[in-house]
Amino acid sequence: MLMKKMSVRSLIVVVLAMGLMISAGSARAEPYRHQRTGLMFPDPVNTLKLVKATDYEPLYAGLGTGISYRTDTMRADIFLYDLTQGPIPDGVSSQIVSKEFDQALQDIYSLETQGTYRNVSIVVRKEIVSVGDHLKFLHGVLTYEQNNIKLISHLYLTGCRGLFMKLRITCFKDAKVREEPNLTAFLAMISDITRTSSRP
Repeated sequence: MLMKKMSVRSLIVVVLAMGLMISAGSARAEPYRHQRTGLMFPDPVNTLKLVKATDYEPLYAGLGTGISYRTDTMRADIFLYDLTQGPIPDGVSSQIVSKEFDQALQDIYSLETQGTYRNVSIVVRKEIVSVGDHLKFLHGVLTYEQNNIKLISHLYLTGCRGLFMKLRITCFKDAKVREEPNLTAFLAMISDITRTSSRP
């Protein structure tokens, strides 16, 4: 069982470590509906383009789905998964959500140990934030370097419709001010779709 959990965790870490930017030319240009939750992800979100939605379940049960948005200097990813521990309680008050957030931070440090990231520094370790008027997330902020680019990354985690919902929003540090409207619009989109999308 421990080996299975380690394998799942390793695969998620690899997914998160994939390159920051993908050309906007590869955008899907159509919305994506997540079958298990009924959530509908629009395209675009401000200037963020929906570039891909990937079902990781065939690779390993529990990995769920990743939905990726991009600009030239920002990557915003949503991961919906349960690590075969579901159903995950909604919100941030459960122990399982708190532990998964702590593990997600540890995963980022493991990427530094592996040499993928450099100079990882935590700006905000763990706080509860509201996204819209009905969602609460555990939230952390980190800075690090990848491929000699200085990055700032937001990590959000909550339980949503029986799954973990993890958001990783990463941008070039020198583009932080320019990308702020995209961060705001992305979080507003998450709030909106979780309020209005019908369940399957």
